[in-house]
Amino acid sequence: MIPDIIQLGRSIGEILHQEDLRVGIMISSDLAHTHLKDGPYGFCDCAEAYDKAVGKWGDSMNSTYIRQQAANQQTLGAKSCGFTGMIFLDGILDVIRKESGEWESQCLANFHPTYYGMMVARFGHGLQGLSRE
Repeated sequence: MIPDIIQLGRSIGEILHQEDLRVGIMISSDLAHTHLKDGPYGFCDCAEAYDKAVGKWGDSMNSTYIRQQAANQQTLGAKSCGFTGMIFLDGILDVIRKESGEWESQCLANFHPTYYGMMVARFGHGLQGLSRE
């Protein structure tokens, strides 16, 4: 499944690159749903590791964090409904990384105030120097 989603993202990324379009993409980033023992999905030690790996990906655009580390934690039981969307986005970012080294990323928030985690990150040009606040 993961390779197919990455390829779909790459295909969309190629279209956007060829058309030289400026677009905004919003991806749900519900993270691990297994942070609380009494939550609807129970508890898994993997939840914290999953959310941290995704946050590192959001700060670096390094695919290893989402495709290997987070994917492993998802398999162990993190139960993130946003995982496939972030894998799709990473496929789009493959094209951007290949065609333009000018993009940056920044994880603005990565918390789990209830049983599930949430992340806010931005990806684009000229993010350096912008505050997280």
